Amino acid sequence: MSEENTLTNEAENYIVTARKWRPLTFADVVGQDHITQTLKNAVTSGRMHHAYLFCGPRGVGKTTTARIMARAVNCLNPIDAEPCNKCINCQAVLEGRSVDVIEIDGASNNSVDDIRKLRENAKYPPSHGKYKMYVIDEVHMLSSAAFNALLKTLEEPPPHLMFVFATTEAHKVLPTITSRCQRYDFRRMETGEIVSQLKYIAGKESITIDEKSLMIIAKRADGSMRDSQSIFDQVIAFCGKNVDFHATVDSLSLIDDEFYFRISRAAVSKDTAEMFHIANEIINRGYDLQETLSGLLEHLRHLLTVVVTGSTELIETASEIQKLYQQESKNFRKNDLLRMMNLIAQSEQEIRFAKQPRVKFELTLCKLATMDTVAEIEDLIRQINGLPTTESPVAVAPSPKAVPENIIARENNPTYSPEKKTPDVKEVKVEAAKIVYELPKDWDKILKSDEINESGLSKGLEHAEMMIAGKVLVLKYNNAFHADFIGGKGKLLESILSKNFDLNFSVKVELELPTIEPNDNNLSSDSTSNNKYVDQSKDLHPFENEIINIFGATEVRND
Repeated sequence: MSEENTLTNEAENYIVTARKWRPLTFADVVGQDHITQTLKNAVTSGRMHHAYLFCGPRGVGKTTTARIMARAVNCLNPIDAEPCNKCINCQAVLEGRSVDVIEIDGASNNSVDDIRKLRENAKYPPSHGKYKMYVIDEVHMLSSAAFNALLKTLEEPPPHLMFVFATTEAHKVLPTITSRCQRYDFRRMETGEIVSQLKYIAGKESITIDEKSLMIIAKRADGSMRDSQSIFDQVIAFCGKNVDFHATVDSLSLIDDEFYFRISRAAVSKDTAEMFHIANEIINRGYDLQETLSGLLEHLRHLLTVVVTGSTELIETASEIQKLYQQESKNFRKNDLLRMMNLIAQSEQEIRFAKQPRVKFELTLCKLATMDTVAEIEDLIRQINGLPTTESPVAVAPSPKAVPENIIARENNPTYSPEKKTPDVKEVKVEAAKIVYELPKDWDKILKSDEINESGLSKGLEHAEMMIAGKVLVLKYNNAFHADFIGGKGKLLESILSKNFDLNFSVKVELELPTIEPNDNNLSSDSTSNNKYVDQSKDLHPFENEIINIFGATEVRND
């Protein structure tokens, strides 16, 4: 009987964690130091504003901070701008019976009549403390007429009156109200801050819980301390005083991280059958498929983070899981992970409208297993360098002999053609050539596109012989004018191909002049007086100078 009475008393005295461990001083507020320190300084110096606007997501300490400030400004024995929480005024506020601190729910008291009552009561001075404070929660729920009714009081408040407005949607508060308040933006809690606070509470409550469970609860809370404490209570109700990871996952109906690692491993090994088994297990356990894809997307994000940064510092998870990510990241490349993430993100949006979610989910996992890996340019270069050399004999033409200086072209016909000789054939070894790729299928459309025509490149490109070698677009010409024209606009052509057609090529222009065949009938030594040698170093195109140097020739011109 006494045991039943004990259980009954414990149930009657039970207070949820969020209320039992609500901060009582500014120092107890977690993660909002930029606000609590400012308010402490204002209390110490006596520079209190008549209206404050506390903004931020739910469960981050807006109303709690307002209550602490209400006690701090009315405390009879403040300690370093902190409320003592022992005097009459502090106890009255803590117990919710203070007539000088009035909390109003903006959602249910949003009419003009409610604000008129507030204005009438605000005229009277406080009964015990220095200030009469109104804390209006969810102030954005007030109607426009109610805001306008409150505006006059905010413009000319009595010296004993203070307002604290708390809202999760600051953009809905009228600008005329916001401009008369000091605004403080409360930030979302970091995962580490929530874990530390829950670990502290668990120690005080004699609860044993592992780091992985705390991390799951903190991530589930999404930056809200109050939400994390509510989830903590739910887990304790399921597990009791001893909490482990698997019990936490079961109590919250969360998918185990091991499923995500199995999916990524099956993607690496291209194991489609394993993907079907994983999908079947997930569906049979009743997990939400959209949440599963969301978790898989976060899993791939963790892998990408490790691949790019080389460390696990940016991953908010237990140290044991971080080691797994460090190992698994060695099997992935950045571009492959980006393609996988795009696929999962798209499927996550589509599965909510799918008539057969299971089929859509299985199809997504199968696509992961059959997705081709991206070939890195460095690997292609290594493959090219590793190709064996060719032993096939090829014909090599001998170097042309220099034209004798006493041979001068006739004035009326500068062409000449000596008798042809059959070149000797030599056997040489040719090194592995560059890999040549075919032009894109829609290359003709690209050449006729408006971007090419408007740039003035179309005429020059018509005379080119084109090929693609690796990432290089090679343009071969047999005319120096066209080669020179396109060569000066190579960067423009690269930019057009990249921006408009998503083709990242570097442009290389090559000039192949036709072979000049000498003709004995046109040779003459009678025209020396009508022609003269031209200085090779003057007024020549650089390409012409290069040909002269290679073949040891002398240029002959007609005046």
